[in-house]
Amino acid sequence: MDNTILYKNLKNSYMYGPNIKSVKILQTHISFVVLTGKFAYKIKKPVNFGFLDFSTLEKRKFYCDEELKLNKRLCPEIYIEVVPIFEKNKSLNFIGAGKIVDYALKMKEFPQKNIMTNLIKQNKLNDKVFENIAEILVNFYKKDKSSEEIKQFGNLKAIKKNADENFEQTKSVIGLTIDKNIYDFIKNETNIFLEKNKDIFEKRIKNNFIHDCHGDLHSGNIVINNDKICIFDCIEFNKRFRYSDVASDIGFLAMDLDYLGYPYYSSYLIEQYIEKSKDKEIFDVLNFYKCYRAYVRGKVAGFRLDNPSINKREKKEIINTAKKYFDLASYYASLFSFKLKQKRPILFITSGLTGTGKTTTARKISIDYSADLISTDAVRKELEGINKYERHHDEYNTGLYSPEKMAYTYEKILEKAKKLLINQKNVVLDATFKTEENREKAKKIAKKTNASFLILNCVCPEEIIKKYLKERVKKKSISDGRWEIYVKQKKSFEPFKSDKNKIEIDISNNSYDYQIRVFRKILKKLNED
Repeated sequence: MDNTILYKNLKNSYMYGPNIKSVKILQTHISFVVLTGKFAYKIKKPVNFGFLDFSTLEKRKFYCDEELKLNKRLCPEIYIEVVPIFEKNKSLNFIGAGKIVDYALKMKEFPQKNIMTNLIKQNKLNDKVFENIAEILVNFYKKDKSSEEIKQFGNLKAIKKNADENFEQTKSVIGLTIDKNIYDFIKNETNIFLEKNKDIFEKRIKNNFIHDCHGDLHSGNIVINNDKICIFDCIEFNKRFRYSDVASDIGFLAMDLDYLGYPYYSSYLIEQYIEKSKDKEIFDVLNFYKCYRAYVRGKVAGFRLDNPSINKREKKEIINTAKKYFDLASYYASLFSFKLKQKRPILFITSGLTGTGKTTTARKISIDYSADLISTDAVRKELEGINKYERHHDEYNTGLYSPEKMAYTYEKILEKAKKLLINQKNVVLDATFKTEENREKAKKIAKKTNASFLILNCVCPEEIIKKYLKERVKKKSISDGRWEIYVKQKKSFEPFKSDKNKIEIDISNNSYDYQIRVFRKILKKLNED
């Protein structure tokens, strides 16, 4: 059916039953979604993009059935049934009279405000949400019974086919949504990565990490209602985009969180996935898949430019969106390119007062650089033989935090770091490093182990620190930091003698432009070292 005729009819509220007063229509380049207040109806457009073919009634019916079946895996409570659309007297209806001219997927409607993308922008999410998402996904992948057919999509040939298709389909937008130098850089580094890592992809297949996944796992396809998490709208139209390494799924959502300006949630998601799945090998391919997924999003955004009905403002927004995705893809390509060329390990140390985001920063850097993370908060309690979540609100410079025990804790984390660096492992030390003496000790260990050395100095506006510390005391945390400790640390924090190895980070700044600038600065420093 013609899209114009279909759209005109879908606007008629009587089509959906006698009690429907008004409808709202959302649309993408491949479908219409009609919101009626109680139910939502998804209708596929009669389009054929090669990788997706809804051009006939039979194919639209088949893919409606597939979408229903596949999405019930992760979201059974929302997906109801496939219903026919009838035509009678030149009008469309769901009543059951007339000729069947199309099909719709009927779903329970949920509030749009509960979509994760909207919740995160309103700061209504917390760590627990990402712990639960990681748990849901790990269990989802475990339940899937992979097959030889599915596993083939994890081999180098299949992955290269997907990557080459991306580059081929974006040639026409070079100079519009992607600069030629960025296009060439991502393409070249992707090809080098694939060429040099065939064994890694084979190992992922052997270790059973290739599954029938979701395929389109981003925050716009997750709804959270009364703490119930529902992951919906998986890829149904092409097995090639759904059969993949689980790292491609996880990397997609992590990339999306980076894009939205929440790289610390992104890192926490990956940390939780690794903890629950024991898939430490994901680091071998994570930045590659994050790059691939960002590139796909940039490409798909650009497809919307083919719509002749978009106005100048919409066109500008689409171009800016695509450019941002391609920029993010180039950052990930820079990371996996750096890793391929890396000749020596890296020692990162955080520095800053309590509540300034040192742990958050350490987690982000440990994910980007596949680094072992060592925390004074964890080691301190480990040395005492107590649970890391046990609270110790000792007075400043007493108890667990006496000068003697602090010195011993630093001695131990530096010992641990040295052993890892000797074995060519990247390391992040999550600590205050408030004295020049301890910073110099870390620097000397880096020199002895021929490691690059970088200080991540964490800063944050005081009003935000005070609010954060007040909330942290109420939650489960391995840190014993609180406002009165911050005040005393501030007085005793020793200034840096040199800025040569130091980069300042303000985690309260949620601007993507600020964040990517800082992360690129870190990478630039390492490349210059």
